[in-house]
Amino acid sequence: MLHVEHRRMFRINGLIDDFVLSGDPSDYLEFASAVESAFQRSEPVTLQTASNFRIEIAHDTGKSELLTSLQNQDDHYPSMKDWEDRSMLRIWGNVTVLRQLNLFLKGIPERGEGYSYLSEYSEEHLYHPLSPEWRLHVHSPKEGGGTNA
Repeated sequence: MLHVEHRRMFRINGLIDDFVLSGDPSDYLEFASAVESAFQRSEPVTLQTASNFRIEIAHDTGKSELLTSLQNQDDHYPSMKDWEDRSMLRIWGNVTVLRQLNLFLKGIPERGEGYSYLSEYSEEHLYHPLSPEWRLHVHSPKEGGGTNA
């Protein structure tokens, strides 16, 4: 099961969300399978992680870029506590974008141990510039599910 680490990064344009996902090759294949399910049906697909975060993948015909965001279930924040308690990583894209993401995620285990970035998912399709960065760490199954990101 993927482990998600959320980091807040201070940049010139303010505080941004940044994520490190860590898992073995089979975890990334499971992630790819969830993406495939999302573009084959009209309902969002939720992937549980070993952390307090869930990943929700949704097919959205209006999104020609891959868009990701950290939100709460309702995407409504009446208080600072609601903002701090966000635990849903959402991914949206049209069928073409999600197919590219699916292929990218399936290829991650073949790269072996190391890091990739979600924004590398395609040379043809954009990763929305306001989306947080996701660093994808693949470790060998013998390393275990630690958080050595």
